[in-house]
Amino acid sequence: MDTLRSDLPPQGSLPGFDTPSDLFDLDGADEVRGHRKGYLLFFAIFPDAADAHRIAAAASDMRIGHGLNGSLLLPERLHLTLHAVASFSTLVPRFIVDAACAAARSVACAPLSVTFDRAMSFAGSKAFVLRSDAASDQGIAYLRHSLTVALRRAGLRPRASHTPHMTLLYDTRRIPEHGIEPMRWTATRYALILSHVGATHHQWVDQWPLDGRA
Repeated sequence: MDTLRSDLPPQGSLPGFDTPSDLFDLDGADEVRGHRKGYLLFFAIFPDAADAHRIAAAASDMRIGHGLNGSLLLPERLHLTLHAVASFSTLVPRFIVDAACAAARSVACAPLSVTFDRAMSFAGSKAFVLRSDAASDQGIAYLRHSLTVALRRAGLRPRASHTPHMTLLYDTRRIPEHGIEPMRWTATRYALILSHVGATHHQWVDQWPLDGRA
């Protein structure tokens, strides 16, 4: 998720932000590719390592089968976005990150069973993605709603990703929606990520188990 959202509240307009006297520690990530264009704070669910590599292998087959040229996302970057919390141009205030973490700690949700049964391209972003079935979407919607309530109570204004999907790559060729051999996995955690936009880098802030306990 490396696109800044113009409709998200920028750092200067967030409640309580005045002078950045207490900033979140950004990791160096000097080895990452690209040039930073800002930062995006977001929540997402991630497959475990074995499932991520299985999905990545299927993505490689689909890339070849559809004649796509875009670079595949690395297995460790495969995720399903829940909420974009805020975007920042240069500075990341710690109180916003702390508020998001506190909200996440108050949320209870059982592990989510996810089945990807379709693939398609998104015309606007040129992303080639996997789509989940209706039962999966319902479980994801429950977690999203719980997070929405908690984040708003913390004074944040999250922006939900309303179409559950996992991006595999970006390509100019548009592939229409089509069925695929179902890929099933169980999400047992969700995480708060600070994306270094343009630098192909995700900084993990914190993660929480999906075990039904807040």
